[in-house]
Amino acid sequence: MINTFLIITLFIAQSVLASPLSDGALRLIQVGNEIGSRDVVLRGQSLLLKGAFDLKDIDALYESSKQVRNGNDLMGYPPLERKANEILIRLVKQSYDPALYDYGLYLLDGEGGFVKNEFLALNLFEESFKAHSNADSAFIAAVIRNESLVPGTKKTQRIDELLTFAILNKVRGAQEYQDEHVKSGYWRSLSVSNWKDWLLDQ
Repeated sequence: MINTFLIITLFIAQSVLASPLSDGALRLIQVGNEIGSRDVVLRGQSLLLKGAFDLKDIDALYESSKQVRNGNDLMGYPPLERKANEILIRLVKQSYDPALYDYGLYLLDGEGGFVKNEFLALNLFEESFKAHSNADSAFIAAVIRNESLVPGTKKTQRIDELLTFAILNKVRGAQEYQDEHVKSGYWRSLSVSNWKDWLLDQ
């Protein structure tokens, strides 16, 4: 069972909220991949797993799920999407904010081994906003509501509240979206094939 969780990838974008333990482990994994050292990668993996399972470090568990999802060519580990999703769902049940956000995006796009479900995605982003004041989640929730991806949720006051919070927290694209799609005086629907990519382009 533990061997399943040893599947690690070169992790480029490290979580801002990562604990010192998981941050250190990810640095070892990254350096090991960069220099082609299986030993250094293995040390990072061991540290990450120790944090996740022995020390109950929720950040380490989250980072482990991301590593498992992508696999690792250097170590010869294939991606294990299903196992990664099991860990992700476990974290979502604990209302762990980065997991809520990731799961919401997977559901919005119908990717990562999940069936597309805009209603559940909206609920996850709303929970992320309410419980953790996540401004990025507020922005996505506002867009979902304004674009009527979930019927019956286009409530102007709620959209304004979410967008205002996102704008005040300087979320990329929030001000532009409000100007072009909310306050422009006429409704312009977005044509988005992949929400994750759309957010990255903001």
